[in-house]
Amino acid sequence: MLGLFKSKNPYQVAAANVYAALLQKTRVPVFYESYAVPDSFDGRFDLLLLHVFVVIERTLDDGGKGAEAFNQALFDETFKDMDQTLREMGIGDMGVPKHMRKMMKAFNGRMHAYKDGLKNHTLQAALEKNLYGTIEVSDDILNKMEQYALTQLNHLKTQDIQDILAGELTLKEA
Repeated sequence: MLGLFKSKNPYQVAAANVYAALLQKTRVPVFYESYAVPDSFDGRFDLLLLHVFVVIERTLDDGGKGAEAFNQALFDETFKDMDQTLREMGIGDMGVPKHMRKMMKAFNGRMHAYKDGLKNHTLQAALEKNLYGTIEVSDDILNKMEQYALTQLNHLKTQDIQDILAGELTLKEA
């Protein structure tokens, strides 16, 4: 009953659609076969965060007031799904909050690292530390992933911001 009085984010459905598209993208085998992303829960989570970053970066570019609400809804959708995923993995009620705090901290750190990487032309270093933090990868792989992220960002910049805020976005193939 108390939920009746809670205001809903007008971008909730749009963010859920975008999140679903990003999640689907992280399931493409090429990332684990050709881009050397670790095929593990952490590797997939980090790849998802890279995609979320690209969308957030694009919406903040010229999304106006709607971008903040949309990005909050995208964050909420991401962590609603992560909560469910942890529970499906068998993490109990007592352990989920601890894992969620760690994941939210990782989210925040990666968003800042990738933003700084774009700004300072050190995106490869940010990818190496965050996406590939548990393994060693070649400079070729780092360059390939950096180019992928930049291509996605540039591709999103060609899309109308209102379409993205409405939950309609397309991503380039890896």
